[in-house]
Amino acid sequence: MQGDLRHFEDFIPGTSEAYGPITVTEAGMLAFARDFDPQPMHLDGASEQAVRVGGLIASGWYTAALNMRMMIDHFILKSAGMGSPGVSSLKWSAPVRAGDTLSGRMTILDRRASTTKPDRGFVNFRFELDNQDGVRVLEQINLIMIGLSEPGSIAPEPVPNLTRPPVEDFVPTTNGDPFGFVEEIEPGALRRFGAHHFSADEIIRFARSFDAQPFHLSEAAGKATHFGGLAASGWHTAAGWMRTVIDFWQAHEARGPLPRRGPGFGFTDLVWIKPVLAGDTLTYYARVLDARRSASKPGWGIVTQRNYALNQHGQPVFAFTGAVLWEART
Repeated sequence: MQGDLRHFEDFIPGTSEAYGPITVTEAGMLAFARDFDPQPMHLDGASEQAVRVGGLIASGWYTAALNMRMMIDHFILKSAGMGSPGVSSLKWSAPVRAGDTLSGRMTILDRRASTTKPDRGFVNFRFELDNQDGVRVLEQINLIMIGLSEPGSIAPEPVPNLTRPPVEDFVPTTNGDPFGFVEEIEPGALRRFGAHHFSADEIIRFARSFDAQPFHLSEAAGKATHFGGLAASGWHTAAGWMRTVIDFWQAHEARGPLPRRGPGFGFTDLVWIKPVLAGDTLTYYARVLDARRSASKPGWGIVTQRNYALNQHGQPVFAFTGAVLWEART
């Protein structure tokens, strides 16, 4: 079996491959939204949110998860893949709707053999998804760790680090008002969204749908890897963040009106810092980096924040930087 796998040496910088396609179903969109992103625009085509964006649309995290599913089927399960340290950037450039057929292309940008572990290296990929009309809906750049067929056979090189926030950024302190209009939000303001528990059943269920790597499906397979146990897919960790955020805002909106928030544009510098294992509980936070009025969208502003999660031991496990539309005072 070892000889049948694609190894680090088989991924040549500058080469590209097509993958997919996959057709988006309304049932799949709704099921994901109910579990992880229950915003009206993802659940009810007649809602005010959906009408503003031209009808029911898929969660961006669902699009990313479908991309992962296609990657799994195309090459990851056929390679000596060992997981990913993170995503440099991801852009959602057009909405995805039920009935769309998505096709992907992956381009190998660079590769570096590890300086500390001679049995593996890091391959930097660009993944692009287009719909049936040739419209780009997603672009993602990220590293994947892949085993070498001959450990130590390639000279190691330092891998450019994804941006990791300093440890003090994970300390849950707060200032400013996290609920006001965009002009009232101060850099440094912190939101504690809440917690999400990762059970073995949920980890396996998500993995079967989107990220069926052995260490996401089996405790024994996970223990045989550097993860040390049954580990949640990184996309499951991100989806848990989304669910916790939506629950937070819906709970506060039930007490009274809040400024409206629009869709996200994508994110940068997503890092999976530590494995999330079966039984872990993550608490999700966001620290505001910038809040300003939009020059091009009257009545709106843009809030940029560093989102992160701590596990039950207070250890940072996940972080990314994202920007969202936020209502401004008229």
